[in-house]
Amino acid sequence: MRIEAPDALRALLTQYLDIERWRSFTDITPEQLRALTAKVPKQAADLLAAEGYFSPQIRVELDAAAQPPVVAVQVQPGMATRVSGLDLQVNGPDGQPDASLAARLRHDWPLTDGQVFRSAAWETAKSNALLTLLTQRYPAAHIVQSQARVDPKRHSAALRLVLDTGPGYSFGPVQVEGLKLYPETIVQRLAPFQPGQPYTQAKLLEYQQLLQGSRYFRTATVAAPLAEAQGTTLPVQVRVVEYKPQKLGLGAGYSSNTGARTQVDYENLNILGRAWRFTSALKLETLLQSLSAGLAFPRVANGSRYSLSADAQHANIQGLTTRSLILGGQRQRLDGPIETVLSLQYITERQDVAGYGSTTAQALMPNYSWTRRRLDNPIDPSSGSLVNAQIGAGSKAILSDQNFIRLVLRGVQYIPLGTRNQLILRGEVGSVFSPSANGIPQQELFRAGGIGSVRGYSYQSLGVPEGDAIVGGRALLTASAEAVHWLTPQWGASVFYDRGDAANSFGALKTVAGYGIGARWRSPAGIISIDLAYGQAIQAYRLQFNAGVSF
Repeated sequence: MRIEAPDALRALLTQYLDIERWRSFTDITPEQLRALTAKVPKQAADLLAAEGYFSPQIRVELDAAAQPPVVAVQVQPGMATRVSGLDLQVNGPDGQPDASLAARLRHDWPLTDGQVFRSAAWETAKSNALLTLLTQRYPAAHIVQSQARVDPKRHSAALRLVLDTGPGYSFGPVQVEGLKLYPETIVQRLAPFQPGQPYTQAKLLEYQQLLQGSRYFRTATVAAPLAEAQGTTLPVQVRVVEYKPQKLGLGAGYSSNTGARTQVDYENLNILGRAWRFTSALKLETLLQSLSAGLAFPRVANGSRYSLSADAQHANIQGLTTRSLILGGQRQRLDGPIETVLSLQYITERQDVAGYGSTTAQALMPNYSWTRRRLDNPIDPSSGSLVNAQIGAGSKAILSDQNFIRLVLRGVQYIPLGTRNQLILRGEVGSVFSPSANGIPQQELFRAGGIGSVRGYSYQSLGVPEGDAIVGGRALLTASAEAVHWLTPQWGASVFYDRGDAANSFGALKTVAGYGIGARWRSPAGIISIDLAYGQAIQAYRLQFNAGVSF
């Protein structure tokens, strides 16, 4: 079979003409071949019409004497039919035209005047317009009239679409099934809506995500079926499968920052039968050891979560040994992509500086943290951004050894470059405003180096030299640019350039560079990175490991 047509249309005809699909059958009879040939003009015309060509010239010839027989198809598609106008009407709940709704749908309408009229695009445009109504307060919306008037002589298509919203629905009460261990209040308080508020499907999806992320439930489904409506009120049906309240975990691993790690975790999700979540962890790493405990309370009606925590730490990093006790409480609130945390921490710390001596420091520190996450995938992002800003302070007047204000700004940007490449930009700037660093706990000062900072240097090896150690400074600046090329869907390679330093002032900062190459693996738990980095200032290579997405 030979098809003479423009490339895109030839591919379409080759794929969908019946006669093309039968060409591999060697035992086809002459009568069957003639019957298939006779169908070609009608089938080709239908296929071309779907692509916007309503006046084609199609010529088909069968050479039955050839061995094997040859069917020749010549197609001149003519001019493409283009959209000449759209008449879009939306009838509201009262049956009268709703101009504002129609204007909204028209604003997002993809088939604009002058575009080629294709059947698939027309069907998609209608479906998307209807879907907008179905998912935003009008779950009974439907298409009243759909018409595309094609004028073959003018090669134009005038479109008309009439939609009816049906009644506007509101959320009703939440009905919960599957609870045996936990109180119903933890489900009710996670709802991102109140009974009586307008129905939207986005709120149902958000509710389901909040339940699945609450750590109380193995699975959670949320629905508001139209068949269960009571007038214009939609009861919300929640079905959950619970996790067991208590869990003991054991783990081991290795980090190029802090060395080999063993860890024991205990969790109880239902303290006093009130869904208070108690967590504790013992973590033993080469450079850092900690014992922590926390008590988190279920979300309250305004969407906030409150928690208490205690953490005892021992660290020996770059000649600085610290023994810290950290007590704190916080309020966390998540509103779409924005997370805010208001916390109060009391930190008491002993600092032993090799070759210098020992000091103590304490601080009672209120802190506010603002984070915006806009990622296409939180585990394996290919585009989007993360931004975090923090402000905290301490005062000698209230349980602090130094007056200070601490500011931090961090960001990560993921930029896709085609389907197999991406650019990752990262930066962090921090400053502590105080008369001196004396009396400020080390965790509130800054050091740089290692994974997530400046690769090619040991963890927290960039800072303020003091005795035989590196201690924290009051100024921090780091930046990174990384290009990743995915060789396969699971494996990728990268090149990167990092730069940064920490010092007692921005004037004293002397940023150093680290650069190298790396391997990337898309594991079920997220991105695993292995980097070979060269620290230019120390003229040495380091092999460094990382897992997951920064903050």
